[in-house]
Amino acid sequence: MQNQQHLQRPSSSKHPPSLTTPLLHDATLSNTMTNNDNVNDHEISSSRCNEDTGPNGTQANEPINNTTHNDDDEPHQHKRTNPITSRLRSLHQTLTVSELSGSLGDLGTFIPLTTALARQRKISLGPALFWAGLSNVITGWMWDVPMCVQPMKSIAAVALSGSVEEGGMDALSVTTAGILAGGVVLFLGVTNLMEVVNWVVPLTVVCGIQVGVGVRLASKGMKDVMDLTWGGGYDCIGLAVGCAVMCLFWLRENEKKEDSGKNGQGRQEERDDMISQVNDQDVSLNVEMGQCQQHQSENMNSSLHHENVHSLDSTMLSSSSSERTSALHSAIPSEPPFTPKSSSLSSCFHKIWNKTCCCLHLHPSTPHPVGIYLFLIGSIFAAITLATAGPDSAYDLPLHFFGAPIVINALKGVSPSDWSIGFLRGTLPQLPLTALNSVISVCCLAHNLYPEKRNAALEAQDRTDAVVTRREVSISVGLMNLLLCPLGSMPNCHGAGGLAGQHRFGARHGTSVVILGFFKMGLAVFFGSSALTLLDALPVAVLGVMVAIAGLELVGTGVGMLVESVEKEKEKVTGCRARSGIFDPKKVLREKTLVAMVTGSVIIATSRTDYGALAGWVAHMIYGNGILDFVAWTKKKRSGRTSV
Repeated sequence: MQNQQHLQRPSSSKHPPSLTTPLLHDATLSNTMTNNDNVNDHEISSSRCNEDTGPNGTQANEPINNTTHNDDDEPHQHKRTNPITSRLRSLHQTLTVSELSGSLGDLGTFIPLTTALARQRKISLGPALFWAGLSNVITGWMWDVPMCVQPMKSIAAVALSGSVEEGGMDALSVTTAGILAGGVVLFLGVTNLMEVVNWVVPLTVVCGIQVGVGVRLASKGMKDVMDLTWGGGYDCIGLAVGCAVMCLFWLRENEKKEDSGKNGQGRQEERDDMISQVNDQDVSLNVEMGQCQQHQSENMNSSLHHENVHSLDSTMLSSSSSERTSALHSAIPSEPPFTPKSSSLSSCFHKIWNKTCCCLHLHPSTPHPVGIYLFLIGSIFAAITLATAGPDSAYDLPLHFFGAPIVINALKGVSPSDWSIGFLRGTLPQLPLTALNSVISVCCLAHNLYPEKRNAALEAQDRTDAVVTRREVSISVGLMNLLLCPLGSMPNCHGAGGLAGQHRFGARHGTSVVILGFFKMGLAVFFGSSALTLLDALPVAVLGVMVAIAGLELVGTGVGMLVESVEKEKEKVTGCRARSGIFDPKKVLREKTLVAMVTGSVIIATSRTDYGALAGWVAHMIYGNGILDFVAWTKKKRSGRTSV
């Protein structure tokens, strides 16, 4: 290492000294390595890494300490990272306006059912809001998808139909129905029997379920709006029409943004090509300078050949050109310079307009937060209603803060007849809907909406639940009802309609449902018994539009999954079969569409998801290839047993 310390920097008129020093220093290291067998590769690589700044922040021409650096420390440190801290960091990074907007996409379904059940004293609103919010927080924390938490619609519909004598259910039977439904779904998930249900129900029937449930959801919102009047108050059909027209404007695709993204990508590729060319020139320049320094140095070993210089570490060569690369970055503009065509007063006016009237921007940089817009419109009208309400109004005024319990004993006074009524009237009709829409359909929907989050191992098995598995969703629904319903929670589940609505309003991560969960919990804790007054004051016109948008998004997703299934089936077919006409994509699409439409039509006509699934399964077995698929499956099983 003495040669390295006494080596002088030569003066050269051709090349700047700042470029010759790194390579000269590295050549000395190579000479030392050949003359001293005790110096190992790890020490040389560490000295190279410390060449520019030194081990303690020194300059490159100062002596280098052979301080060892273990490159494996960083991966181990990454493995030791606290998962809670990592998840909190991820939630903070994805906390955007779009996530906040998407968190409100499910309120159009949640608020009407919850307020209706609370108004008829079928649930306690405070505990129901608090435990639903806690379920939102847990699911958003565990899954990085906007998985919604909704009331079980079949149980809610039977409970709202009347009293027990009229064929409905009371509060105790609603609680027992939720507990029993959760227990059955938990059993199906733990034993993997939900996979049997998924195998029996083909993908075309699942698409039909999404179409049928989506149309029902959209028609429900439209019917709620049609029950209003055209005038006589702000909560009217005119407000709903205005919100619907604005939603069409806010939800349209931003083509200008996509074009600019493509142009920006092209400019970035050109800049990368230019930078790589300059780096190549620096590499060749440094190699030539290294050859010159070999002949000028007296302490260099004569056996050092030209190949030793070419075997220098690529990181050293790249570090010698770092200054020129940074200068190139600063010299090449990433975006073309903007030259305002109007006066400064006009440009200032446009900036103020874009900031204050962002909802009217034609080509926003980010999608419009439609959920926030609609929620703000509804909140403004709700505040006006409560502020102008008189003493004879239907609202419970003034508002009361705190005081309402959030944990109750919902099983107090339960009898065997309550368990029987809850199982026969609530659990049995709810199980097909939960298995098909809340587990199978929602997993397919998440698999289709978020392909970048798919598990590679599950996707290689050609599964349709590579984002969130059916087992995980089944266990979630089961525990959510089995543990929380006795504490005052209403029967809840995950729904494809809520996921589609939150995705349409901008949600892409679990951050959205975490925000929604804390909002529900805060509403239950701070406002207590007045939470029903606040929710009941929201305009039906705005909520109806939100429900209709969520339903139409679910319909579009079901149709898209149907087309995608045909494309995947076409990719599996060999080219010879496709050219020979054995596989006709139009024919296959027509067959799958008919099965899906049979399923959706029966659901719309009968308002029963299980009836539609049964009708679609029969259509798949007779009109589709269900029988042929079953025969092929049995032959495969027999051949497998024979080989064993």
